[in-house]
Amino acid sequence: METTESGPVTPHAVPPGRAARLRDPVTLGAAVLIAASLALRVLILRDSYFVEDDLIFVGNAYENDLTLDFVTRVHKGHFMPGALALTWVLSRIAAYDWLLVASVTFAAQALLAVLQFRLLRLLFGGRPAILVPLAVLLFCPLTIPAFAWWAAALNAVPLQLALVLALTAQVRSARGEGDRHGRRALAWSVLGMAFSTKGVFVPFLAFAVTTAFCGDRRTGWVRSMLRELGRHRWLWAAHAAVLAAYTAVYLARRGTAPGEGAAVPKPGIAAELTGLLLGRTFPSGAVGGPIGWNPTPAGGLAAPSDLTVAAAWLVLAALVAATLLYRRRAVRAWLILAAYLVCADVIPTLIARGSYTGLVGLETRYVADAAVVLGVCLGLALLPLRDEQGAYRRPLPDRAVLSMTAGLTVGAYLVTSTVSIEAYRGTLTGDRVRAYLDTAAAELAAAPAGVVIYPTPLPEDIVLPFNGDRRLTSHLLIPLARPELRARMAHPEPSHEARVFDENGRLAKMTIDAVFFQAAPEGERCIPVVDGEVPLPDAISWGGQATAGALAYTSRRATAVRVEIGDERILLSLKATRGGMVHFPVTEVARGMRIVLEDPAAPLCLTGVGLGAPAAERALPR
Repeated sequence: METTESGPVTPHAVPPGRAARLRDPVTLGAAVLIAASLALRVLILRDSYFVEDDLIFVGNAYENDLTLDFVTRVHKGHFMPGALALTWVLSRIAAYDWLLVASVTFAAQALLAVLQFRLLRLLFGGRPAILVPLAVLLFCPLTIPAFAWWAAALNAVPLQLALVLALTAQVRSARGEGDRHGRRALAWSVLGMAFSTKGVFVPFLAFAVTTAFCGDRRTGWVRSMLRELGRHRWLWAAHAAVLAAYTAVYLARRGTAPGEGAAVPKPGIAAELTGLLLGRTFPSGAVGGPIGWNPTPAGGLAAPSDLTVAAAWLVLAALVAATLLYRRRAVRAWLILAAYLVCADVIPTLIARGSYTGLVGLETRYVADAAVVLGVCLGLALLPLRDEQGAYRRPLPDRAVLSMTAGLTVGAYLVTSTVSIEAYRGTLTGDRVRAYLDTAAAELAAAPAGVVIYPTPLPEDIVLPFNGDRRLTSHLLIPLARPELRARMAHPEPSHEARVFDENGRLAKMTIDAVFFQAAPEGERCIPVVDGEVPLPDAISWGGQATAGALAYTSRRATAVRVEIGDERILLSLKATRGGMVHFPVTEVARGMRIVLEDPAAPLCLTGVGLGAPAAERALPR
């Protein structure tokens, strides 16, 4: 045995190294929980696929360069330059590569799991009881739908990372480990804002937690806040400046998403949404539910039974009552959680979605970030901080009773959460989108060099109609096409052999879903030509990318006509044929149409004229 001037050094006196810490039972238990949670998430990603906004992000990446203008656009109310930059990079590396996207998402989630454990260990030390809040952080079903949907994960996972990292840094700053940690907390807050508008609440959470629990325990909470603001005035002034700049840029860029995002909520819808989100979705998810889900194209909406909701409220009420009875300052933890739910989740959701439908309150992605706050606040309400003295109001029950109760509770939570997660996995519908995109990619690869493809909307079960022109094939399928074909897909030319994508992703002959059609008068073979032109005053064109015209004709020799719609002029080259059909794009919004024969003496017979949306013929050419 070695000796020093102060006496013998026993093996227990040697500071544990990294290897020893890895052999620590708490670390091993955390590793098992992390591995099990990640295994469940692997299954979720395996059954998930691109849907809705995911496709729009990929299409945007191929229509735009990686510029400041592009990354600062507002998408459906979200200002997320970091997320848009990430979608651009991943899409340009490989378009619609789910393995790539899922791998990045999984890596971020794995990092988050490790950092959550590190935060709990920093707050409460290495006591085994930290595995209780860790289980909530890792397995809370509220986080699963946002994890499975790439567009939601782009916001949710980085935001959760920012929350955990900012809390870690701010706790270290509050403990006097150096002002550099305060600056790091500021940096992590900026990271959160770069990926989610909810990132603006990160500094408020860090401030609330550290002033409530890391300051002088003999000082009131309000006085602790004032002291922190005075002691680190420049740091919090920097936070305020960042928030002001972020808000200014967001407001300045709102015009990039007209008609989307912030709006005054409708009272009835707002009440229903709030009731569902706070009354059913969050409480059931907080205790491991909702168990039941209603399938949607993007996964599933929480569908907890009334029994599940009642049981959830009983469990939460008992938990809050027990912690208030024993733990000093437990009320602060629950107040922080409640304030975060209202300020960071409910109010922004009401502003963004409160004029649509109250059923938004069943979407767990709007409270996914609250799962991090729930786990941390649960730990603060249950456990003493590292080196905290006098944390409890009265003696705790026997250790054996506490250990058994904690073990049974965590076991029940893990079982319920696993059932909920697996039930959600059953709602995933990735096969439909995967089959469509795979088929479209194969069709584009085999398409001849001169093919002309007109834009049509993707099927409604893949991208919903309210996305407008963003759901057109000319936007979403361009990334799958050869470079020389992309321009023709975006700006198709008149063609006798036009093609469109059908509902299964195959290229089919094009027809017109006409809003206007003019045939030859009854008893006549041809539409009358007057002074070398055909006036059609009742023709209606909606214009835009998804409007096209069709002209049916016969001609004994090649000729040409000029179509005039509003200020638009379209020259059509016609071939000698006994029965031809030429399609042409129409971008002008107008009423009235004129067809002018370039050669009035040409032996041309116009048998039909139509305007409308491009569509696929039922029979596929083979």
